[in-house]
Amino acid sequence: MIIPIGHESDKVRRLPWVSFFLMASCLVIFVLTSVDISKKSEELESTAKELVNYYIQHPYLNLDPETKKLLFGEKENEDVEEMLATYRRRESRKIHLFQDEEQQKLDQLSQKLKNTRDNAPYRKYGYVPAQKSFIGLVTYMFIHGGLLHLLGNLLLLYLTGPFIEDVWGRPIYAVFYITAGIFSGFMFSLYYPHFNGPLIGASGAIAGLMGAFLIRYWKTKIKFFYMFFIFIRGTFKAPAWVMLPIWLALEIFSVSAIDSINAEGGGVAHWAHIWGFIFGVVVAAGMKRFKIEEKYVHPKIEAQVHFVDEGYKAFEEATQKINEGKADEAYALLLVAARKNPMDKDVVEGLWNQGKELGKEKEAAEFYIRMIESEIRHDLMDVAFAHFADLKEKVPQASISMTCKFTLMTYLTKHQDYKEAKELASELIEEVDLNSSPGLLQNFASAASEHSPEIAKKVIELCLEHPGITDEQKDVLKTKLKELQSRLPESPPVSDMGEAHAVVSNTEQLTAELESQLGLKPEVQPAVESEGQAGVEFEGQQAVELEGQSELSPEVQPVDEPVVQQGVEAEGQPIVRADKPESSPAQNQPIMAVKATPLSVNDGKIALNMDEIGQQLLPLNKVKSIAVAEIAPDQELPYLLIDLFLDDPKTNDHKIRTIRLLSTSFDPTKFSPGIQDQQDALKVFVSVLLKLSGATAYPDEDSILLDAPQSFSSIDNYEKSILS
Repeated sequence: MIIPIGHESDKVRRLPWVSFFLMASCLVIFVLTSVDISKKSEELESTAKELVNYYIQHPYLNLDPETKKLLFGEKENEDVEEMLATYRRRESRKIHLFQDEEQQKLDQLSQKLKNTRDNAPYRKYGYVPAQKSFIGLVTYMFIHGGLLHLLGNLLLLYLTGPFIEDVWGRPIYAVFYITAGIFSGFMFSLYYPHFNGPLIGASGAIAGLMGAFLIRYWKTKIKFFYMFFIFIRGTFKAPAWVMLPIWLALEIFSVSAIDSINAEGGGVAHWAHIWGFIFGVVVAAGMKRFKIEEKYVHPKIEAQVHFVDEGYKAFEEATQKINEGKADEAYALLLVAARKNPMDKDVVEGLWNQGKELGKEKEAAEFYIRMIESEIRHDLMDVAFAHFADLKEKVPQASISMTCKFTLMTYLTKHQDYKEAKELASELIEEVDLNSSPGLLQNFASAASEHSPEIAKKVIELCLEHPGITDEQKDVLKTKLKELQSRLPESPPVSDMGEAHAVVSNTEQLTAELESQLGLKPEVQPAVESEGQAGVEFEGQQAVELEGQSELSPEVQPVDEPVVQQGVEAEGQPIVRADKPESSPAQNQPIMAVKATPLSVNDGKIALNMDEIGQQLLPLNKVKSIAVAEIAPDQELPYLLIDLFLDDPKTNDHKIRTIRLLSTSFDPTKFSPGIQDQQDALKVFVSVLLKLSGATAYPDEDSILLDAPQSFSSIDNYEKSILS
């Protein structure tokens, strides 16, 4: 089974009222006629039974051929006649005194059966080729033989009609649709002129739309859902110029097969489909040849359009640029449109495809990631996984949110795609920690046990430390852990934030490394050398190695000559490492910013992974003020900047220290379990920092809570605004 479910060109300039009217008409008429059809079916069945019984009881009577065919069909009629022949021979020897009255009653029953049939909606409003009713050529398009027949036609009408209506205009479209239906029904009657059954359904008119769609949108890729034997299913895309001719070829094959069996017609009206499609192709080709759309239709539509979807407009303009060979200009148009409406799927897909061709995948990846996460939230898992695989192939370092990644991994596990599920599990194990929700961790362990026992073991060990998991649940997890340990070799424990916290022994102040990086002199304290750890010399100063990181001994005094090391002042001037000057404050720079990535927030402290220093803890009570701003450079993606000021930015001091977080460097949903939208999660993250630190909002609370963040074209402009 293959069903079309969408296509690339799914934007229109105006609401397709004619298409909506046609769809609504078919639906309303189906509902209204369903009751009448049910009643007529019962009446027809009752009359037929009465007639058959009376005819069998009186085999010597004459029943007209039309009624016989209606009752018994073509082949069954012959069998019935053979059966009644014996009775007729026996009855012929008897004298039937009331034969005329009996024949009259049989004729009455026969006529009643025909009248009931003719008054049924199918025959009353359908088109009967043997009767050749012009009204029937119009009304048959709105009558359907069942719910599946109706839904199938409405789906195809929805996928083709609005787009032909959009480019041809409502009047031409309405006339075309009705004419295509009339033409297809008429051509069907030419092939079966004596067919006495009703032709019903909008298939002929919709086949005309499909033919027109082939000419007008021949490059458009149509999305299909396929399913074979229940278990084999998925989606694929193929251009219209490939799939629609294949559909036509199947119709021609089907009609040839049916005609070889039943030359009088019946069943599916394949000839109506074929001629409707041909009609649509011819009309659309004529419209294109004489440029009717460009000369007459398009200008009038543009003059009437009051609301234009910007995404559609940008997509159309970009498509035109691509056809003209101006790929760079097309990409620039799509980039601007994506910034304005990042959830416009067509714009984002177009941006991504163009980005791949131009080598700008990294720039387009941010919007592509949002689209993938939206698809996952809307349970479009097959599509989301295909897009995610494309993303990882082109931008391996790109990643979606932890929640979406877990949902995708669970889906792949259920569908036994263990290879891909294991890769996602390997990424997830690096992201989960004690701040992750208990439910997510337990489900992660359950899913990973099917394809990644080693990862499942690590997740369970993390669950056993999680305070949000009950003792009963932990007992179950311990049992599961024993099962895994019996199959796996011993492995080291999973790193978590507990190790990051152990790096800093004194959580009441910043480490000497952090103090030095921010241009402060360390306080004089006795040196400490941990037992079992060797002291190492660092530019003439005694340092202590603590779990793989160096903490400068605070007993060191400033030296007279400048030493090239990060953060040590010589003669009142900060010294910058020569290999990475951008990470440390520059000489005479008023705002001294250190970029960092947040890892967790616990006990009034925020764990940070800081440039050139590594993991450190910052007590939030040291934060004086928090500022949030949007940085939107020209021709680059906008992002949010969060400054945790250790000095009041309103002070006159020329050294304003700040820890700088960028929205591009971390996933805020990690800090807000249950919130999948990154913007909302970031808002919660900043609100929590404000509450825990007691810091002031700079410049105001609205900006801080992301309701109206100030926007700057560069970080320099933002810092000038802070200093002013």
